[in-house]
Amino acid sequence: MRIEKEYYSLPEILRRWSIDEDDLIYLAENNQVRLSIRVFNQLLEFGDYDADVDEARFRVPYEERVFSGLLDLHACDVFHLFRCGEAHLNEFRHDRCGYAAFPETHAPQYVVIGDLLMRRHERDRYEIKSGFHTGDGRTPEQGLIFTVGYREVRSRGFCFQLGAIQAEVVRVLHAAAEAGQPWQNGKTILAAAGSRSLKMVDVFKSKPQWRELIQSDGRGNYRLRCE
Repeated sequence: MRIEKEYYSLPEILRRWSIDEDDLIYLAENNQVRLSIRVFNQLLEFGDYDADVDEARFRVPYEERVFSGLLDLHACDVFHLFRCGEAHLNEFRHDRCGYAAFPETHAPQYVVIGDLLMRRHERDRYEIKSGFHTGDGRTPEQGLIFTVGYREVRSRGFCFQLGAIQAEVVRVLHAAAEAGQPWQNGKTILAAAGSRSLKMVDVFKSKPQWRELIQSDGRGNYRLRCE
C-alpha cells in the first residue's frame, strides 16, 4: 500500500525523480523547488515586510503563536546548508504572509541536511511544470493539486483560478472525497460555502471548463473529477 504523505524526505524525492543529489541541490539553490523543515511547538513570529525612506527593508510583525508544522527555507539558506552541512536558521518563507521567524529572544533553529523535506504540493507542482511521469504511467495531472485556500487548483491537466466561494466548494468536495463520500448534495454544499445561488452552474459560470473539475450525477449531487 502506498501512503500519500504531506511531505517527503530528500532520498524519497531522489528515488522518485531518478536524479542525482547534485541536481536536486541545483533546483533548490536556484529557487526552482522549495525545501522545508519540520518543527514542533516552536514560538514563531509572523509578519510582513516594509521599507523605510532609504528603501531598507524591515519586518513588521503582527502575530506570535506556538507553531508545529513545516517551514520553507530561503534559497540562500539552502545554498549555505549544502556547503557547510549545517546552518542556524532564524527566518523562513511563508505563503500566507511575508515571513515566519523566531522572536529576537529565541535561539535560531539548528538544521542539518538530513532535516530537509519537500512538501507534497511542492513535489506535485514541479512535476507538472517539468512534465514528469511516474513509473506506472500516471501523471500528476491525474490527481488534485491545490494551493492553500484552494484559490488555485490543478486537476487532470486543467488549471483553475477560483473565487472565494468557488474555492470553498472545491475544499468541501475534496474533504468529502478524502473521507470516502465523494458525492455530495449540490445545494447543501453551496449553502455551506456561503453562496446565494443554489445552482452549481451559476457559481461556476465564470469558468467555462468547470465540468472538468466537478462532475454531476444529473440528480443534484456533485463530486470532484480527480481520478
